[in-house]
Amino acid sequence: MRVAIDITAAATQQAGIGRSVRELVNALVVEPDRPDLTLVYTRRGPSREADALAVHERVRVRRIPVSPRVALATWFKARAPLPAEAIAGRARVFHGPDFTLPPLMAAHGVLTVHDLSYVVRPQDAHPRQRRFLERAVPRSIDRARLVIAVSEATKRDLMQRYGVRPHRIRVVPNAVPDWFGPIADPDELRAVRRQLELPEHFVLSVGTIQPRKNIEGLARAVALASQRVGSPAIQHVHAGAEGWLCDGVYRAIKQAGDRVRFLGRVDDRTLRALYSLASVYAYPSHGEGFGITILEALACGCPVLTSDTPATTEVAASAALVVDQENPEAVAEGLVRLLTDEAIRKDLVERGHKRRWDFSWRRSAQRLIGVYREAAAGPPQPVAGGASRGC
Repeated sequence: MRVAIDITAAATQQAGIGRSVRELVNALVVEPDRPDLTLVYTRRGPSREADALAVHERVRVRRIPVSPRVALATWFKARAPLPAEAIAGRARVFHGPDFTLPPLMAAHGVLTVHDLSYVVRPQDAHPRQRRFLERAVPRSIDRARLVIAVSEATKRDLMQRYGVRPHRIRVVPNAVPDWFGPIADPDELRAVRRQLELPEHFVLSVGTIQPRKNIEGLARAVALASQRVGSPAIQHVHAGAEGWLCDGVYRAIKQAGDRVRFLGRVDDRTLRALYSLASVYAYPSHGEGFGITILEALACGCPVLTSDTPATTEVAASAALVVDQENPEAVAEGLVRLLTDEAIRKDLVERGHKRRWDFSWRRSAQRLIGVYREAAAGPPQPVAGGASRGC
């Protein structure tokens, strides 16, 4: 059996979905019982990392020399009836791991949906992106034989918002690599602290700068917590690239008189050092489909505060302090607890170390192989009481 996977996100995006697709494919290609793979990506120039995957046995890599935007416009705006097999070659299953699934001729489609935040909180999405997803995702769901959700929370959203029947959904969670962990070398930590001019105590947040991440709400909470803890002042440090609608985030922080130290995107080694140095990792997002950075912080032994949303609480379980992300006072109270109560900090660090191992890319890759086999075997059978979108 041959499976074609669109790895465009892995070849063109450093963080977010690109990172998760890249890690999942890296785990998949070394699984001994996986099917033959054709990895396809659209990009004007080659991707060395993507092309290198062809060294694995029974793996082909094909680059389509157009931009991802052109490819998506061709399939979903112009609605060109060009089947994906015309580009990828013959395959039994075609997997779209980034919200969209192109027209298919004979292959059975598998679609991954990471979240429905553009539906749940449309105000946080760029209008153009939201309009595209509102058209493309339902069409892609209809083309798919099986739909993958990255969490039970996203599975529920698919059922409630798009009426996808549960027998068509499989959950394949995200993870962090086994090597992702704390930096223990004190000299290296001192060097990072000195290079980035980091204070002794700081609250860390990580992610693309966009409204959904609630960076401005966290900035307000850090300022309130700092007033309660007293001298020295607590600083808020954020690592992550700029995303859509980031100007509004900056403006809200400035108007409130709050301060955030924006570091921009950092490499993995620096990111691990930041988690290792931070007093608290705070992730009061308005809504997520998963929350990989929660696992990253847990893996590095950093106490975590996160939002009371379905996906973040699912990922963190009992290993994080959960607060009402819409209430800066509640977030500030949680920060104060984690900054001052050593017993809570120690307990959460111990729980976090265990929780991170509940997720692994290898297990997710093995689940994915099972999904491919299911999709190739035939349409899933509905269960009694199943209703709504799809057969």
